[in-house]
Amino acid sequence: MQTNLQVALMGFRMDFARELGTAGMEIRSALDPSGTINPAQFSQQFQHWQQTAAHPNLVEHIYVWQDHGSDQPLRFDPGREQLEHVAWPTEFDSLRQHLQEVSLFAALHLQERQADGRDTRLGHEQTSAQSDRDHFRASGHIGGRRGGASHGRGDFLVPLAVDQSIPALAYPVRQHAMADQRSGDRAITWLIIQLNKSVLQKEIFPELAQKYFRGQFGLNYHVAVRASDKAGEQVVYASDAGFGGDDSQQMDASLNLFGPPMGRGGPNMGPEMFLAPMRSSSNDRSMQGEDRRATGPERLPRLEVFHSGDQSVWQVVAKHKSGSVEAAVSGLRRRNLMASFAVLVLLGLTMALIIIASQRARRLARLQMDFVTGVSHELRTPLAVISSAAENIAHGVVEDKQQLVRYGNTIVKQTRQLTQLVEQVLLFAATQQAPRNHNLGPVNLYGAVEAALEGTATTVAAAGVTVERRIESGLPAVSADFNGLVQSLQNLIVNAVKYGGDSRWLRVAAEAVKEKGQTKEIILSVEDKGIGISKDEIKHIFEPFYRSPAIAESGIHGTGLGLPLARKIVEAMGGQLTAESEVGKGSLFSIHLQVAGERATQEQQHAADRHAEPDFSS
Repeated sequence: MQTNLQVALMGFRMDFARELGTAGMEIRSALDPSGTINPAQFSQQFQHWQQTAAHPNLVEHIYVWQDHGSDQPLRFDPGREQLEHVAWPTEFDSLRQHLQEVSLFAALHLQERQADGRDTRLGHEQTSAQSDRDHFRASGHIGGRRGGASHGRGDFLVPLAVDQSIPALAYPVRQHAMADQRSGDRAITWLIIQLNKSVLQKEIFPELAQKYFRGQFGLNYHVAVRASDKAGEQVVYASDAGFGGDDSQQMDASLNLFGPPMGRGGPNMGPEMFLAPMRSSSNDRSMQGEDRRATGPERLPRLEVFHSGDQSVWQVVAKHKSGSVEAAVSGLRRRNLMASFAVLVLLGLTMALIIIASQRARRLARLQMDFVTGVSHELRTPLAVISSAAENIAHGVVEDKQQLVRYGNTIVKQTRQLTQLVEQVLLFAATQQAPRNHNLGPVNLYGAVEAALEGTATTVAAAGVTVERRIESGLPAVSADFNGLVQSLQNLIVNAVKYGGDSRWLRVAAEAVKEKGQTKEIILSVEDKGIGISKDEIKHIFEPFYRSPAIAESGIHGTGLGLPLARKIVEAMGGQLTAESEVGKGSLFSIHLQVAGERATQEQQHAADRHAEPDFSS
């Protein structure tokens, strides 16, 4: 992130310099090679640049100034296509002084070159010129060989300058001889382009910030351009209000927009630039061959950063919106760790679910095998009895009529048991595939209880179980399906007979649950005093195929479908089946059913509510 940030800042700087350099070179190319300006031609070229430029309002004013000419510069007015003398703006004082010093330094350099070819009588002048040139070089406004004095003995190279406090660019147009050729003085015509600070603030800097610092959801960094001088910091541009104005803010990175990329870029550091050689007159042609070989071809100039005591330095600074790059990396690290831990937790949960599912699948497979074993045993017992009785009858073992009747009753009994078993399995399979439709209506509890006891009378009598009835008088009809309610009661009664133990007793009871004097619910229960069910097993008794290991080992026959089937039937009728049990003391199974009138009232209320809802489908 630090590397990408430095690359973004450098791209910001280079694109900004390219924007200014393009505008300066386009405008400079409109000048006459002699350094003079044809207002009409210059205006046409300037308008052409404005039409093709990305930021046509970047240039606010254009000045032309000759150091040995009038003290007042010429300002170009594109609207009127003319040049007019104007007074130097106050903010141009430092820049004007710098340009004068550059021009004087160029003149001293020329005098030194001319002194090399003169008589020894001019040795004092040469020494004086050298002394003056050393003075200007030591002043810091003209750097050493990089600052633009000379390259070997070639032409003097005049740097391009930028004054960041205005802001303005200064281009040397031409170094030409003055009217007095004997003096050897040379004058430099300067093209000064004053930039529109508002365009920099509102167009160029925001575009560069969006180009280099934009993320998926906007700017990832706070970006600002600050001008630093001896008076303090001033915010030229800020991507976010209030950013960049506090000197105490610790920035993630900063870069100078002009001059050396790092540091304050003071005068002792020297500018980073290529220097533009100024052309000499024909009188110096004899010296130009060697100089041109030394300097090489003329190259595209870069800007010299002009510094003075009160000159400002523009820096682009950036700070991550998380507080710092370190904070952003820490936050990213935390998010990555949290995501990693979340993935690990998810993997752990997935593994746990897989283990649970595999255990349930194993358990279900075991229950299904137990079910197949139980059903096979239940089927084999009556089939064996029927087959044995039939063989005895067929082989003539049964001779008298009474014995034949007894054999016939045994066959009928086993056939009924076999039929009930097959119907129970088929009914369970049907309820697993789709909910069973029950014809709900008012059902008299007395009739349902009598029908259930009559259907299980043979089983109860064979086991020698005493049945106790406790039915409240005056109970209202319940909302149920008669056959489904009878079948559920029969399953509960058969279970009470199987697991009733040595007590040989069960009770069928029915009572009303009243609320504010009105019967809201009827509880129909079957109770025994048998072996009971432990707390760990009672939560599994309504699962298909489940049978307690202790019961399975005791030899009590069963399929594990009676209670699940009874619960499904009761719930399909809008009721509820619950169980209470204690080991060694017996079990109590209760069927909770709604009163017929109460259920009808509730259904009518639900229907009225549905009709009362507004229909927005149209």
